[in-house]
Amino acid sequence: MSPEPLVLIEELQIPVEDLWALWTDPEKVSKWLAGAATIDLKVGGTYLLSGHLATRPLHEPVGGPIVGLEEEYVLKVGWRLPSELGSEVSRASPATTLGVWFQPLGPNRTRIRLEHDGWRDGEGWAQALRWQTDAWTAVLARLKQGNLPV
Repeated sequence: MSPEPLVLIEELQIPVEDLWALWTDPEKVSKWLAGAATIDLKVGGTYLLSGHLATRPLHEPVGGPIVGLEEEYVLKVGWRLPSELGSEVSRASPATTLGVWFQPLGPNRTRIRLEHDGWRDGEGWAQALRWQTDAWTAVLARLKQGNLPV
């Protein structure tokens, strides 16, 4: 039986269009989420982050192809995990899938739901899930703190 998806939900004091831009505009992504971002915002396009992910250093890019997209509401990426977690997880095929949903709750409030799925059994995968849980928790904490490049 495969492990459950990692699901994190947060309500933020950010308009949905600004939050969407923080996740999809490479310049903004590079200022708060990763050291650098390569984003071709279309299904089949690329979503790659490098340098670091939140507070976690990266030796090579993470992310992958955009597999789902609905402007300002849904971003799904075939997520290749960091190489420092070992080849068992970083070279797995298919990769894991990251889904980010944006739900407007008012003019300046948005609920974000982050779901990272595709985990497998094994100690290497358990370690990767812990690493990614810490990274995504730090990402949502950063969003909640504010002072973002919107």
